[in-house]
Amino acid sequence: MISTTTAGFLISIIVLFWMWCKRTYSYWKRHGIPYVKPLPIIGTLKDVFKMEKNVALHIADMYNYPGMEKEPVVGIYVLHQPALVIREPLLIKSVLIKEFHNFHDRYCKIDESVDRFGSLNLFFAKYDIWRDMRKKLAPTFTNGKLKLMFPLLTEIANELEAYLLKKGDEYITEVKNICGLFTTDSIASTGYGIQVGSFQNPYSEFAAQNYNNHQSIPAHDHFIMFLLPKISKLVRAQMFRKKYDRFLRDCLKHVMDKRKESGKERNDLIDTLIRLCKEAEGSDEYPDKDLYIDAILAQGAVFIVAGYETSLSAIAFTLYLLAKSPKLQKRLREEIKKILHEGKGEVTYEALKSMEYLDMVMRESLRLYPAVGFLERKHHAMDGEFSLEPYHKFKIPNGMPIFISNYAIHRDPLYWPNPEVFDPERFSPQNKEGISPYAYLPFGLGPRSCMGGRLGLLISKVGVLYFLKNYEVRQCPQTVEKMSFNPNMLTLECKDDIILQFVKDPLWRNA
Repeated sequence: MISTTTAGFLISIIVLFWMWCKRTYSYWKRHGIPYVKPLPIIGTLKDVFKMEKNVALHIADMYNYPGMEKEPVVGIYVLHQPALVIREPLLIKSVLIKEFHNFHDRYCKIDESVDRFGSLNLFFAKYDIWRDMRKKLAPTFTNGKLKLMFPLLTEIANELEAYLLKKGDEYITEVKNICGLFTTDSIASTGYGIQVGSFQNPYSEFAAQNYNNHQSIPAHDHFIMFLLPKISKLVRAQMFRKKYDRFLRDCLKHVMDKRKESGKERNDLIDTLIRLCKEAEGSDEYPDKDLYIDAILAQGAVFIVAGYETSLSAIAFTLYLLAKSPKLQKRLREEIKKILHEGKGEVTYEALKSMEYLDMVMRESLRLYPAVGFLERKHHAMDGEFSLEPYHKFKIPNGMPIFISNYAIHRDPLYWPNPEVFDPERFSPQNKEGISPYAYLPFGLGPRSCMGGRLGLLISKVGVLYFLKNYEVRQCPQTVEKMSFNPNMLTLECKDDIILQFVKDPLWRNA
């Protein structure tokens, strides 16, 4: 039998726990903010804990919680931590742009003692490192530099074209893997200046290492990095596994050494990294030079990872949407046919930029399927508290996590009529002026938006064009009717294979 003392102790623990829960989970009620009803201990994270939804779709569910349709913000609980989901576009503007100085850091975190490349890259880096790296890397992604990269992309695109033609006049195939070969080679060429040859050898070390690291990150690491960053060091959450970290370091060192030996410049990311490393080695400005050099190299590392995943998804989802919309695909292929005819079979950078309908298609595809489905920030007041007025009197305290669901706002009927319909006309010259710039966030917005977004969009456009150059893509019995997403991944990655039928219909020969 339990003694009176033990029973009294247990009752005290239960009472204290009840009082703690009542106090902790009444935070939003006390402050008059509409909120999602939490569960003890796990807060509003039930679906994430059960691995039923990835983080992006979970945040979207919080945005779309019943009864919140007209609310500017929604209160949630990340375990016991109160957090806000921002719904109002003008508040999104404040967080990402106007009040950037108060929200300049992401909430997510990777500890540098566990994963230096992960913690120091532009996505995860804290403000001081981010500001320095962004300023020095920005010239690498200007329009002029993208134009210089374009011939490299068309070389890879020609390999994609040859690879598809070898498969025959009519066939059914899974497209994500093919998109991955194209984006791997494109990123390696434009960023590293190396020819991987994935279409000749799909199992090359570069492609294999990239794919294996992408697949090997445990789901709980994603969850912890973005929702429980305070314990990321404790559980050793990593973006770059140790094997992949060593591979990228060796690869970067080899490419940089070869470039220095040759004395040639390609005006690419490698040239920028070499210059920054030389500047750091000859300066007393950086007390921890090893850390600073790693911060420089981390940008080269994340360029591969981020570019591979986002461009792959953009191309694959676009082909899927076009296969389900044959009339829209026909219009796009007519535009491609015109460009090929005018260029005598070649596509120039200027010609690609002039392709109005291709741009409309890609932007609509990114509306429905942004590669990263949510944004997050942490409030860090630099000049006083940030108030939600005129929407609420609540003042956001220091350290509070802020989430923005671009996936949900991209599908909000308040900003997008018939939001589930794939309709590129939304982005026509006459219609796009009516789009709220704060309700369309495929690459984020403001100073911490994706710096490589324009390159990613360029790669995706080239990929889609060359997929459709010789083939019409169609649905087949194996094509998934409704898109579902992998709950174990951070990005919006299709849970199932994207299988489509390719039917040969060369545009240039018929032009």
